[in-house]
Amino acid sequence: MCFFVGERPVNNANEAEIGGYTTFSLGGLLGGVCIATSFIFFVEKRKKQHAKTGSQGIRVVAALAVTTVTGMVIAAIAMLVANRLLPDDMAGKGDWEKAAFWSSWLLAMAHAFWRSAPVARAGLNPAWHEQCWTIALLAITAVVLNWVTTGDHFFKTIFMQTYWPVAGVDLSLLATAALSVVAAHAATDELTAARKATHG
Repeated sequence: MCFFVGERPVNNANEAEIGGYTTFSLGGLLGGVCIATSFIFFVEKRKKQHAKTGSQGIRVVAALAVTTVTGMVIAAIAMLVANRLLPDDMAGKGDWEKAAFWSSWLLAMAHAFWRSAPVARAGLNPAWHEQCWTIALLAITAVVLNWVTTGDHFFKTIFMQTYWPVAGVDLSLLATAALSVVAAHAATDELTAARKATHG
């Protein structure tokens, strides 16, 4: 699997550059976590207040929170999937990968807004758990596609012919899938509890 940072493919980089890419990526992820946490706290703190007044503005904020957090992850993994599905010698392959990213992100945004009605009643947006399941499915698909199209499954790149740039991407995707499943179950539990409280 070959991913580009700037104009150089990561699988041609030396170990020092890979370390730099890893540090840069982790910094970006931590920044994303901070933004996501702020968004979620903002929505959770205000949605009951907005529900009492009948305001619909919180639906917009809640939908943007989903779009910024899970939607961005969906878009990034969709680009990796496109990278494996499109032929390597395809003209304009990079442009198609960008199109996959932005179209996936816009679809995630549309989905988040479409499913945001419960937020106006102080509930959880169902898009959270639905997009978490989508992330898990896409992440596993990306790992399988890399194996099928290159033969570089993570057992090979870790234990047989160690190659950490590829192994690291696969392991990160599998970890993302696992965390997404946990988050999806947590969101489902909250939705179930909210429905019981409403109809109980």
